[in-house]
Amino acid sequence: MNNIQIRTCTCYTMPINNHNITQINIIMEEPYNIIPVGDHCAISMILNELNLRKVSYPFDWTTHTEQVHDTNILHNVNAIHDLSFDTVPNVVKKYIGDAFVTDKKINSANCISFPHDEGNAIDIFEKYERRFHRLHQDLSKKNIFVLLTRHYHINEDTFKWIMDILLSYNNNSIILFISGTDHTYFENKKYEKRVIFKHIYYDITQFYDYDYHTFRPNIKTYLSTLFY
Repeated sequence: MNNIQIRTCTCYTMPINNHNITQINIIMEEPYNIIPVGDHCAISMILNELNLRKVSYPFDWTTHTEQVHDTNILHNVNAIHDLSFDTVPNVVKKYIGDAFVTDKKINSANCISFPHDEGNAIDIFEKYERRFHRLHQDLSKKNIFVLLTRHYHINEDTFKWIMDILLSYNNNSIILFISGTDHTYFENKKYEKRVIFKHIYYDITQFYDYDYHTFRPNIKTYLSTLFY
């Protein structure tokens, strides 16, 4: 993993960026397959509301137990990397781990939480196998991989690692990264053909209240402009 560190678990008015207008036009003119990569369910919910979510993928409804100051994106990208050399059942077993041994629905090895999943463990594992199979098949499509963090800052070296993995399957794929904290290294023009970065302010002092009355509506407004 090129020395990228994935943390283990200790369970417990939008600014406008004009540097990516070219990419926005490309998205509007050439449809992409959309794959959410975390770090929580907001993207999948908003895609549903915009009638843009056509299929289910593994990371649609999962999150990290520490939802503001940590992220599951690195684990999710590592699972995508694992698909290049391991079997889908093995990837699913690693990703879900012991999450459904108890009713907590949390994998104790990586703190990934499955709050939206109900039913018996066998059915849930089979569902995730279907979703990982679909993901594996679709990685070679012209995709837009959507990443979202509320407050977690992904450093530049780590993001380069993310790019290396996600964009290795198709040279025409791109990454859309929305974050509540600014990532100024995307001002460098070397990223503009492969990454669309959007800073949408997130007030961590309000957390869920801010999520629903401001943050998610702002994301929806932005995505509706981007894709329509």
